[in-house]
Amino acid sequence: MSDNSKYSEEIKYLDEIINLLKQKLEYEKSQLENQKSDLIESRREMWENTTHSSADFDKLTDLNQYLSALQAQTFTYAELAKRISKHEKMIESPYFARIDFTEEGYDDTEKIYIGLFNLMDDKTHEIKVYDWRAPISSIYYRNEVGPVEYKAPAGLIKGNVSLKRQFKISKGKMEYFFDSNINILDEMLMVALSKNMTSKMKTIVETIQKQQDLIIRDLYNDLLVVQGVAGSGKSSVALHRIAYLMYQGLNLKLSANNIIVISPNPLFSKYISNVLPELGEENINEYTFENIFHKLFENKLSMKTKSENFENIITAESEDQRNFLRTCDEFKGSFVFSKIIDRFIDYYEHKLIPFEDVYFNGKIIEKHELSKAFLLSGKLDMPTGKKLKIIESRILEKVRENRIERRSKIEKAVNKLNNHEFETASFTRLLAARETQALAERVRKFTELDSFEVYKKLFSDINIFKKISKNLDLPESIDEIISFTNKALSDPYNIPYADGTALMYMNIKLEGCDLFSSIKQVVVDEAQDYYPIHYYILKNLYRYARFTIVGDVNQSVEKDSSFSLYDDIVSIFNFEKSNKVFLTKSYRSSYEIARFSAKLLGDENFTEFFKRNEEEPALVKINNSLRMQDEIVKTIEKYKSEGFSSIAMICKNRKEASDLYFKLSSKTKVKLIDYLDYDSVLEGTLILPVYLAKGLEFDAVIVYEANDKQYNTKYDKKLLYIACTRALHRLSVFYTGKMTRFLEDLR
Repeated sequence: MSDNSKYSEEIKYLDEIINLLKQKLEYEKSQLENQKSDLIESRREMWENTTHSSADFDKLTDLNQYLSALQAQTFTYAELAKRISKHEKMIESPYFARIDFTEEGYDDTEKIYIGLFNLMDDKTHEIKVYDWRAPISSIYYRNEVGPVEYKAPAGLIKGNVSLKRQFKISKGKMEYFFDSNINILDEMLMVALSKNMTSKMKTIVETIQKQQDLIIRDLYNDLLVVQGVAGSGKSSVALHRIAYLMYQGLNLKLSANNIIVISPNPLFSKYISNVLPELGEENINEYTFENIFHKLFENKLSMKTKSENFENIITAESEDQRNFLRTCDEFKGSFVFSKIIDRFIDYYEHKLIPFEDVYFNGKIIEKHELSKAFLLSGKLDMPTGKKLKIIESRILEKVRENRIERRSKIEKAVNKLNNHEFETASFTRLLAARETQALAERVRKFTELDSFEVYKKLFSDINIFKKISKNLDLPESIDEIISFTNKALSDPYNIPYADGTALMYMNIKLEGCDLFSSIKQVVVDEAQDYYPIHYYILKNLYRYARFTIVGDVNQSVEKDSSFSLYDDIVSIFNFEKSNKVFLTKSYRSSYEIARFSAKLLGDENFTEFFKRNEEEPALVKINNSLRMQDEIVKTIEKYKSEGFSSIAMICKNRKEASDLYFKLSSKTKVKLIDYLDYDSVLEGTLILPVYLAKGLEFDAVIVYEANDKQYNTKYDKKLLYIACTRALHRLSVFYTGKMTRFLEDLR
């Protein structure tokens, strides 16, 4: 077939699809208007024909019937509105790929067009466009022209692909198309990656790579751990995986309410918030560990944020202090500390619960030995708090059994009083109630738990701490850690981050938690920044869930991380079916920036680079800070003139970012991103500390003050690596004085 014939064929098909979409939209919009009118009328009818008093029981049935009907109507209306939204997106770009597939045993070749969503001709029931998540679409992402196979609900389907074609369609018009023999032609990926950044993460359905697709479509494993180098698309893949799982929702009985993402901070949550709606799915719940903490403790306690914690570390007065804080955090996040907490809970049960004999009506109704024996019997496999509540219920039930006899005694005592002005029966009831209440309060002194108070007790006696830590590997600075923690726990509304997470672990062990029993899928991003205790928390909170955990050990800046972390995660969850996947190819940055960043880390032999060539990173030495400000402004203006709208100046810490903002704000339009204000839009020229830049990307990056004073430790090296790998197209590294030794070999 000639090129002209191919072009005519594709234009004809595109016109057919656009017309079909227009017809659907016209019909759907008229239906939506009708449903809207019906909904308004149904609400008016319910209001007029039902009682609004809860006391009118005869009409409650009528009200419930109206509410059920309204609920069904509302659902139908919402589903239709969602369908309209999908078709409006499709009319802009209905599909992006085509494969010609001949199934084994058949002569007919089927033209499979692939887009964001399914499109069916209602008259012929022919699928005109297949959803990118459909089983047959996997061929496009995984196979070259030739023999192929894919898994379908009916089983393994084999056949042959004779054509792979890729399209660029914009505003309903064909811009170009080309045929390719490989998975995703470099030209298509090049076009996608060459685009400028937006304030939200973009979908990648047009350019999903084979290895990424295998992760997205994995339905076999209960635990999927993904290690991905900076720019490998691991966060995007995780979100597209969620979209795929929701597409499979009918089979998996999975909806948006059953899925949760654990994000490093609210800024990152905001950045990724557009992906699922773009893919036609509802947004899901996104939590940080701080959010989980407040949920567990119902806002009665408050912990410092992860960002605050890191800021405290990197701005510490000395390297010794920084190392101490890191050691403190590492210890409280370790396997060892979780074991200490487990042992202390056992010690608390045996030694510290103030059981006492309970008297009522002049006799013992519960001996303290009996309560303690019940708690320690091991017959009930449940948390301490729930066992104590059973003890409490049992005691109060015994009180109820004796209340008539006790009330009679009180009444006799009241009647013996001379010249009293009391109505005997009511006064007796009052005295009995007060007595019972006082008794219940005494009982609750040993049946009610306060996890925060229990956690403080762990550090209140150094001898007890060391006794329960016997034969465990403690840090050399354990005495200082205990003393430091004692002081830090004085304010329940300012609990250090590491203690907050450890307290969550203790609370779950003591009380149990059923808050998240509906969650079936959990995605954890920035996995490298969490300690074993975080994963124990997740395991116990989301007991009925499967997990997708993504990270990059090279971007761990709070602690030492290695690939062994992923073995620890697998061990903690102990799922029957788990898999570790490595994404080693970087797509985000230009070849020059990616290679520069890998050399900085000493990781260039372990990273593959996508060959998108642009300018080499610039290392800019400035004699003084005043001149640096002017040079930075010039660089910003240069980047703007080149068409880059997303520019980030990345500083080491919050104070440095704030100082730079006040220096530059009078010279150019800039925006400060702070962990106290996550509402900022990630557009324009931004200034932010490096730990808030993790997971984000920008057209151009200016790294501020990369000198030997600011960046001189192994942790600083990773901070610098993170800063550099945020850049898509341009990277400038500014410094005064002596350049950091990590960059000396890169000049």
